[in-house]
Amino acid sequence: MKKLFLSLVAAIVAATATYAQSSMLATLSHEGEISTFYGATALRDAHKAAAHGDIITLSSGSFVAVDITKAITLRGAGFEINTEQQIEPTVITGDFTIRIPNDVTQRLTIEGIYHNHTLYYQNNLKNATFIKNRFKEIDWLNDNSTLKNATFIHCRIADGLILNSNSTASCVNCVIWKPNSYDESSSNFEFQNCVIRGENLYEINSSSFKNCVLITNSNGDYVESSCIAYNCIGIGSNSIFNNMPNQTNRIKGYSEVFKTLKGGTFNDSENFELTDEAKTTLLGIDGTQVGIYGGNMPFDSTPTNPQITKCNVAAKSTADGKLSVDITVNGAE
Repeated sequence: MKKLFLSLVAAIVAATATYAQSSMLATLSHEGEISTFYGATALRDAHKAAAHGDIITLSSGSFVAVDITKAITLRGAGFEINTEQQIEPTVITGDFTIRIPNDVTQRLTIEGIYHNHTLYYQNNLKNATFIKNRFKEIDWLNDNSTLKNATFIHCRIADGLILNSNSTASCVNCVIWKPNSYDESSSNFEFQNCVIRGENLYEINSSSFKNCVLITNSNGDYVESSCIAYNCIGIGSNSIFNNMPNQTNRIKGYSEVFKTLKGGTFNDSENFELTDEAKTTLLGIDGTQVGIYGGNMPFDSTPTNPQITKCNVAAKSTADGKLSVDITVNGAE
């Protein structure tokens, strides 16, 4: 019985690998078998051993980046520090490129990481999903690089989400600074319940903005007529919605919209919460507040994969062979 309980605890720890610990580790799940890698290069080692469709789970800590050439699911402990649950973020250091062969049918998923360098995409990256991550910049590597049907959910991007020609991205309840389309005629965004700060919003064409807050530092900036915008709030330019025929969009000032955000500089500590009045008066199409806390998927930085926040195992089993195990698991709903 003691061995059974210990095996169970080991399996749970290996599968989540995100509770407070002294060493960094990565676990690789391949066809039901779990392998464990340790240290700053654990991500590199796990990726080298992985196959398309495998799952790599990272603990908190700082890991050396590796170019991702396999359609894996990569899970971290999150991009924020949670002092209440004593969880630190999973940080990936250094630039890296996603370069998956075009004929691979599996989907790439990345969740719960903090990255403060540049993430490049190469080849034809299809149907990739990015959930609850913090990125600095996402950009294309060469002229043939495309990002097709990418989905960003509850992500923060600090310095650019750049689409190459023939690229598409859907952003749901995200904070995105400087989205841009390299080829305005063949690439487009779909933004829903996002906070967006654009340097030149007019360079984004054939895209949609719904229940969003659009910020610009240019008084003459505007949403192009090829786009649509519904129930959005504009800050920084009175002409943002001049090309929009509907009357559902409004111009406001920072203090009328946000509790603490005062300008267009990205700050990791900013939570982009609306004022109490704005939460009840600045509403989206569905009647919930505009911005990242509205809609049917309100922003939540907690990763969806379970996180072990407490794991206490008794030193000895009882006389009848039972072992006391106290585990607390947290995860977003």
